[in-house]
Amino acid sequence: MSISAKSFDNGARNAESTVNELNRVIAQAEELLKTLGEEGGAAAEAVRQRVVRTIGNAKVRLAEAGTRAREAGINAARVTDEYVHDNPWKSIAYGAAAGAAVALVASLLIRRD
Repeated sequence: MSISAKSFDNGARNAESTVNELNRVIAQAEELLKTLGEEGGAAAEAVRQRVVRTIGNAKVRLAEAGTRAREAGINAARVTDEYVHDNPWKSIAYGAAAGAAVALVASLLIRRD
C-alpha cells in the first residue's frame, strides 16, 4: 500500500482512541453529576456547572472526532479507488490471491470435519 493509505489508517485509529477517551470522560462526568445529586451550596453548584460544561465540550469533541474518522474512511476509499485504477492488473492479482487463500482455508476446514 502507499504511504498515504497508511496515514489514513493511523488517522482512523487516532480518531477511535479519541472517541473512546471522550466517551470515558463523559461517563465519568455524568457519574460525578449523579454523585453530587442535590447537594446544596455554592461550591457544589460551581462543581455542577463545571461538570456540565465539561460534558458539553466533550460531546462537541466527540462529534468532531467522528467526523474526522468518517473523512479518513472516505479518503482511504478514494486512495484505494485511485490505486485500483492506476494498477488494474496488480489489483486483479491481489484479488485472485485473496480468493485463492480463502478457498484454501475453506477446503481445509471442510476436509477437517
